[in-house]
Amino acid sequence: MQKSNATLLAALLLTLAACSQPDSGAGAKAGAAIPVTTTFVQPMEWVDTIEAVGTTKARESVTLTAKITETVRKVNFSDGQRVDAGDVLVELTSGQQVAALAEAQATYKDAERLMNRNDDLVRQGTVSKQVADTARATHDSAQARVALLRAQLADRVVTAPFSGVLGLRQVSVGALVTPGTVITTLDDIDTIKLDFSLPERYLAALGPGLQLTANSIAFPGREFSGKVLSVDSRVDPMTRSVVVRAELPNADH
Repeated sequence: MQKSNATLLAALLLTLAACSQPDSGAGAKAGAAIPVTTTFVQPMEWVDTIEAVGTTKARESVTLTAKITETVRKVNFSDGQRVDAGDVLVELTSGQQVAALAEAQATYKDAERLMNRNDDLVRQGTVSKQVADTARATHDSAQARVALLRAQLADRVVTAPFSGVLGLRQVSVGALVTPGTVITTLDDIDTIKLDFSLPERYLAALGPGLQLTANSIAFPGREFSGKVLSVDSRVDPMTRSVVVRAELPNADH
């Protein structure tokens, strides 16, 4: 945008200079040489600098909470620890569910054997299809109970949904947690998101990939480089500004 304005300005200046030259009958004799100074016009790069105040946040951020009412049996992390996706952070008491799952798995295996046996007998013509269908229904019910108990056991284990850095631990072994009880926070800060607002007059010049630098009062003298990730599709009707989101690599955090 700025480059096109500069090109237009140069063209106007050249046109005015040509129009302001004296004609041959006014200030000089016909055929007389007129000394002139020539200047070569060369393209130049223009760099626009726009300053704005932004807010940073982690690329991914979540508050980890309990899903059920149960007692904390084991805590496997420390404050500020870095974890990988899938790491087990907290284990809740699950003795009854483990026993119930073992019983359900045994019932399921018996139901599977009975179902397979009745299927064979149906093919041999020694039992009716109704008997085989009943055995299959019993098998499916046992299978569903196993799946239910496994899901209940999974709710008693809190894992990291993605890799990142944990916040402060909010629970202790022996504590009774309920659905929504905060356990800790998890943030992926390998890349930082930076949100800032700009007047809508800059909208046409904004787009993904534009380079930027950022400074923070928390790190005086340090400069962070990044690029625009996306531009909000809506303009704030009150401020006539648009939110721009950039990302800043932060591998050395």
